[in-house]
Amino acid sequence: MFFFYGEQFIFLLNSPFYTFKQSIFNMQYPLLQVGPHYFVPTTFIMDNLPLHFPGQIQNKNGTLYLPQPKDKSVKRIVIDPGHGGKDPGAIGPNGTRESHINLNVALRLKQLLEQELGLEVLMTRTDDRFVSLGDRTKFANDNKADLFISIHTNASRTNGAQGIETYYLSTKSTTESRAVEALENSVVELYEGAGAKQKYEALDFILMDMLQTEHLEHSNNLATLVQHNLVAGTQTKNRGVKQANFYVLRGAFMPAILIEMGFISNSEEEALLANPKYQDRIAQAIFEGIKRFKYDYDRIRLTS
Repeated sequence: MFFFYGEQFIFLLNSPFYTFKQSIFNMQYPLLQVGPHYFVPTTFIMDNLPLHFPGQIQNKNGTLYLPQPKDKSVKRIVIDPGHGGKDPGAIGPNGTRESHINLNVALRLKQLLEQELGLEVLMTRTDDRFVSLGDRTKFANDNKADLFISIHTNASRTNGAQGIETYYLSTKSTTESRAVEALENSVVELYEGAGAKQKYEALDFILMDMLQTEHLEHSNNLATLVQHNLVAGTQTKNRGVKQANFYVLRGAFMPAILIEMGFISNSEEEALLANPKYQDRIAQAIFEGIKRFKYDYDRIRLTS
């Protein structure tokens, strides 16, 4: 079998005949196998393909002309450091602000993605300022981002809570993920004013449309790879990949995840999260997960 421009060709070994769209065609010379490789005759390439794709492939005086393929690879990523400005996010027992940790890790991750992979990286904020949840997603959509990475630090009323977890979007949440969802979504009522929550709830129709696309599956794959690398890179407790209805992920029309890097409410993890060397490790681990996802995702996109 041979796939080209989304169409399937079926060949018979040592036969000049092949099937295309349930019809049989003759390429004059047979398909041959030499070791692990298969060879089609040049007549198939020069004469038959232009007949099957007349608007896309042309044979002009023995030269084959094909349109330049579209580059569908990951080229632009939006990193979203959670909270900021009047919204400090969670605050640790020793006064460490989540918003500062999120930004520090995001800046480190940006540098890695730009230097190591040559990607264009945009950030929803580059300093300690407030950005509404809706504006963060809108920024990613307006800039036609290929990936959206929201970086956060967790908190719990239980001081002993610890570990890393990575989320992607869903309208259905577990009891455990609802607590994190409520924590992150509380920003709307606290800092975005009256009526803001209703605005986000009205986005359910957009969410349902997104659930019917390929983005949810790719978001799951991205979350899985990032979570795996985070746990391996930090040697901390693996709280797994989960789904939750985060406002900041709603309407993001690209693979999108939200990372909870650890519990700032736990004094031991707070000390780690505030450590620049540990922040480097987290950024490196997230980078490795994104790099692996990009490799797999690009292969799928470039052959589709």
